[in-house]
Amino acid sequence: MYRILRPWLYPDIIFKLTSHGRKFKTNIQIVHGLSEKVIKEKKIEMISDINLKSKSENDLEESSFEKRKPFLELLLEYHLKDPSFTEKDVREEVDTFMFAGHDTTALTVNWVLYCLGVYQKIQKKVHEELEDIFETEEINKISRETLTRMKYLECVIKETMRLYPTVPIILRENNQPFKVLGHNVHPRTICGIFIFGLHRDPESFPDPEIFDPDRFLPENSKDRHPYAFVPFSAGPRNCIVVENPGTYYRRNPHFTVNIPSRVQLRGRQQKRMEAKMSLTHPVSQKADNKM
Repeated sequence: MYRILRPWLYPDIIFKLTSHGRKFKTNIQIVHGLSEKVIKEKKIEMISDINLKSKSENDLEESSFEKRKPFLELLLEYHLKDPSFTEKDVREEVDTFMFAGHDTTALTVNWVLYCLGVYQKIQKKVHEELEDIFETEEINKISRETLTRMKYLECVIKETMRLYPTVPIILRENNQPFKVLGHNVHPRTICGIFIFGLHRDPESFPDPEIFDPDRFLPENSKDRHPYAFVPFSAGPRNCIVVENPGTYYRRNPHFTVNIPSRVQLRGRQQKRMEAKMSLTHPVSQKADNKM
């Protein structure tokens, strides 16, 4: 936030000279150091396993399809087969997963729990759905098919992300000219997409300030524009963990959330909170496509 609110610090050459820039560099080195340590240890382990089993390069290529493997292992297998995909490339992919799989998911889970605690009738409907599902299935043996049956919980998660998107603002660079509202947008233009406001468009979401998971039932969303709801962006740049936020509640179906009325956001307090949130965690990403 410090740098975002000070445009004169946007150039790296200036930011690196400040105390915040030096602290940022130190923190980045710590994160990269952790990733590099994990990658090197896993790489040594994989090479040892390959040597012990006397695997040839062809065997290694075939082994990639034997079973589902952790993402890091798949990246390292590709690195071992193609040295042009360096350890630095592996680290960048791992860093992306570490951030996208931690911060965004944690924030969304917090808002889902908050909304369930405030809207007790909706929480009761979620419990009823889960109880129906687990009448015939064991909680400790949840399969992918089981998750797909949790339709109303999915609606609750989507409605939460509509009102409280983890990334309220994104930036995209278009590579082709296009026209919007009668204005020509030239190639290599940085386009800001205000997701927080987009999700409150009354044309797509009537009574947008009301928490209503039924908006996302198939019969209510079938005619909605596919880009009216983009909590984690959309298209080729869509988020890699868009399905993760519901995992916690899906695996803990019997707990109840209660939010005391004294700590619920109301009136001006909610407006201030939402305004503050709209300035939190803006993400700047370049894309090779136009949205």
